[in-house]
Amino acid sequence: MIIVWLLQVLVVWLLQVPIDRCIHNYSTEIMHDIEFIENTGIIDNMLNEFVEEDQVYKDKETVVSVMKNLAVRERFQFKVKRSSATRYHLMCVDDNGAWSFKSSAVYKANIFKVRSYNNNHTCGYDERYLTQRQATSGVIASIIKDKYVNPKKVYTTNDIIEDIQKQHEVEVSYMKAWRAKEITMTMIRGNPNDSYKEGPRYLYMLEHANPGTVTKLHKSEDGCFLYAYVSLYASIKGWEHCRPIMVVDGSFLKATYKGTILTACTQDEAGKILPLAYAIVDSENSKSWEWFFVQIKAVFGVREGMCIVSDRNESIFNATKAVYLEVPHCICMFHLWQNVKHTFKKHHKQLKGIFFALARAYTI
Repeated sequence: MIIVWLLQVLVVWLLQVPIDRCIHNYSTEIMHDIEFIENTGIIDNMLNEFVEEDQVYKDKETVVSVMKNLAVRERFQFKVKRSSATRYHLMCVDDNGAWSFKSSAVYKANIFKVRSYNNNHTCGYDERYLTQRQATSGVIASIIKDKYVNPKKVYTTNDIIEDIQKQHEVEVSYMKAWRAKEITMTMIRGNPNDSYKEGPRYLYMLEHANPGTVTKLHKSEDGCFLYAYVSLYASIKGWEHCRPIMVVDGSFLKATYKGTILTACTQDEAGKILPLAYAIVDSENSKSWEWFFVQIKAVFGVREGMCIVSDRNESIFNATKAVYLEVPHCICMFHLWQNVKHTFKKHHKQLKGIFFALARAYTI
């Protein structure tokens, strides 16, 4: 037993020395990297223009974006030699080129460090200038992102093609520029799928932040979004002080999943428009309008002398008959005039005075 114990002690003693040395070296290297990061900081700018050895980046995604943008900006190309969760190695597109880049994760963390970087380009003109493989839709999106910060500014797909050509001398196809625009809009506004997921939270917070506000969310049989309704408390309170006239209309949406917005408005005693309610629905059909009117009636009720004004949409007629049987339904004279103009194209100028005189007359 004593001999066995002595052998165990001897083995442990023999192993202890190299293990301690390894731990010491490993700890020293970690402390060196930590000290370097504290002094230089972590780069999170995906458009960083200056790259050098020992730089530390937020994650691999940032490194990839920086290098692709650098290639487009400085007009060179590279190919990926090795890419994994912990490594990102690049080399010149020309196998004989000297340019190279190596980065890897700092001790299996998300942050990446530039281990080596040779910025010497020895490849030929053709490899550097005739094509640009790094000018992907994602890279172009990061370049043009600031152009879409102001929602009032119009920046078309053709503008993207022209600017990339002028700034970077890179030819971009219309489809690639269009995809870059779509990626940019997702970067700024978020994914359309995710925005619909946020719908219930938004409606809850709307009621929480505006006590008295009424919201409704209606889903389809398979649990997908179908209708959403909103009436702010200020509109609900203001209805009783306005004329008992409710003007309703619908307009199609241009978002990814299309749809239609239904609105209800009134007019105060000063002639100003007060929005009463709105709903997001699939389209203007009898079911969606009826659902909208059911919500409106539950919130605003029925007032004496009330009337509903709209265009000649048949779905609105069907819905008002089902929900507001006791309320008169009138046609908006401006919408009706557009119908008259379309029907009597050659004589609408002669009819204009007669039409509006009749529309404003109390008796005929």
